[in-house]
Amino acid sequence: MGEPVEYRDISAAIAPTGMVARGGFVTTADDALEMPDGRSVRSVVIVGNIGGAMWKRFRDEQQPGPHPLDRWTRETLAPIAATFSAAFVHPSDQPFRPFQRWAQRADDVWPSPIGMLIHSEYGLWHAYRGAFLFAEPVRGLPSVGNAVSPCDSCDGRPCLMACPVNAFTAAGYDTVACASHVGSGGDPDCLHEGCAARRACPVGAGRRYDADQMLFHMRAFVGT
Repeated sequence: MGEPVEYRDISAAIAPTGMVARGGFVTTADDALEMPDGRSVRSVVIVGNIGGAMWKRFRDEQQPGPHPLDRWTRETLAPIAATFSAAFVHPSDQPFRPFQRWAQRADDVWPSPIGMLIHSEYGLWHAYRGAFLFAEPVRGLPSVGNAVSPCDSCDGRPCLMACPVNAFTAAGYDTVACASHVGSGGDPDCLHEGCAARRACPVGAGRRYDADQMLFHMRAFVGT
């Protein structure tokens, strides 16, 4: 057994990438997670982006080819994980990992009316780019349960009112209607300006992605 890994050291190693450590948790037997060598996973640390801090570095280092952001995050984060003897998993890796549930154990985030996880400070302007899996407990993990969802006190739920095709309902998310509108270029122009429902949320407005970043994600969504 080596020296215990400190969360603050993981966070510092990730910071130059423009991504950030998004908290973590100690696993239980119910998680049934294994390292590549068969040892049990004892701790998980989530990695993601907040606002546009990651964007410039990605754009500077982006390589041609399919799924450029997924490839870049893997190539950037996997070597950092290895320096801590951790395994790296990506949200698009199969079998798919429960990143949304993991995120809610690692940080104070909650499901919003449009499905995305909302943070009391960052709003909807954040995402998850991977996780580090450790065979030993990580020390100094941030505490959770210190905040409440901003949606609980939201007046009128403007995110739902702003969707031009009412894609978010009690029955679920209508991806076909959403993608059809985004690809149409209709008003509001969700393709170039970003999801109207997401932009309508007042929480974390200062962290909103810039136009280039929004267009990248929306094009990926509709496959253009």
